[in-house]
Amino acid sequence: MKYQPNLRIKWCDYTFLFALILLLPFSLSAQELQFQGGGTKEIKRQSEDKTYSIEFAIEKPTQPYKIEYKINAEDKRNEAYPKRDYVFDNNSITLNEGNGYKGKVDILIKGNNYKERLPFVITFSYTDDKKKEQKKDYYVIINAKDDGGAGEGNLTEKETVILDHVGIELFTGGTLDFFNNLKFQNIGGEFIINANDIAGPESRLGGFIGISNFQNFTRDSSNINGRTQLVLLDTGAYVPGKSSYKSTRYIDYLKVSSNQWSYYVNPTYRLNNIRSDFFNIYLSIRLEALVVSTTRSYTTDTLFTDTNTRALQNPVFQSGKGYLIQNLSDIQTSGYFSVGIPMFLNAKGKFKLYFDPNLGIARYNISTYHPNNDQSRLEKFIVSDLRPFYLVRMRVSEQFSGLQVTIGGEIRGFLKDYAPTINAYLGIRANIAGLLGAKK
Repeated sequence: MKYQPNLRIKWCDYTFLFALILLLPFSLSAQELQFQGGGTKEIKRQSEDKTYSIEFAIEKPTQPYKIEYKINAEDKRNEAYPKRDYVFDNNSITLNEGNGYKGKVDILIKGNNYKERLPFVITFSYTDDKKKEQKKDYYVIINAKDDGGAGEGNLTEKETVILDHVGIELFTGGTLDFFNNLKFQNIGGEFIINANDIAGPESRLGGFIGISNFQNFTRDSSNINGRTQLVLLDTGAYVPGKSSYKSTRYIDYLKVSSNQWSYYVNPTYRLNNIRSDFFNIYLSIRLEALVVSTTRSYTTDTLFTDTNTRALQNPVFQSGKGYLIQNLSDIQTSGYFSVGIPMFLNAKGKFKLYFDPNLGIARYNISTYHPNNDQSRLEKFIVSDLRPFYLVRMRVSEQFSGLQVTIGGEIRGFLKDYAPTINAYLGIRANIAGLLGAKK
């Protein structure tokens, strides 16, 4: 039997990769104009005139910025609608350290009974640190009061922002087995409800909850079991130095496969001041219950067989092959508590990235099996302990195709003693919130 050593991965092996992923979004989003609540506002027309605000800020500012904004006259949809529907003064504002590099634009939407659905675009322009002109569009959609099929309905502006930031997603596909020629085995994936940026000052508080299922790949363990079996060949009582017996040395190789269910909740606090359409980083607390169903199977090799009469002290004789280790199944539930820095990057039209490194403490339960004194059977022992652990979760979804092909998974391990567990799946993303009418 070909021996495959257990895969062991150290945290330091990923340091450079983590640093690269962390620095890339910041370098790309420097001096970028970001809108609070995203780049679209959908409004239900009221009976009375009402003023709505568009709030924005410069990320990573280094100098004052003059922001100019105006209705985009190139959008032909606007030409059919008279200005009486809204009051908006084309103007400019300077963002500097005194105002925290933040600003806002007010739009007065007139209250009336127009039936049309009015969209228009406001173009914001400014000069960045490299003296290059930048432009960014903000989309406003005004629904008629009796338009029950679209828009906010009777939702308040705050409730609409919350709805826009809630996502319900299902990622499903085949789990990958790296130790068996990189093949698919079984179905796994994740169900997630994202609700970041829905409460608190500047809508920084929120969180996400989820359920994931992985079938850990089967692997040969380095913890093999060696045992010697003695079979008495002569009839009658054993006489040291005279009775004949057979001595056989066996090696039992362990294979482990696990079905893992994870139930978790992550309260989050956004670290960047203004919610970005491109990149957001959070501080989170992760509370998780991990239910692992483990099956252990063994294959046995015979190293040697010898027949002799050497004297033995208190020998234990068996018959046949002695005991044969059978398949063993076990279910253990462990609790995990960690602090993480989840990051969400959305390169529109290209890919979406979720990356979440965690460090914490786990109440870890594991079952071990050892032969009893006469090696006639295995005895079960449960080890329960508090252990520091690390968890790195990652998910990438492409946006070129309609399927949104996704590869996701996690690396979970303790800081010492145990090799990490690697879970991965390749599948597709289903935006359930989109099917229900939300814009996430």
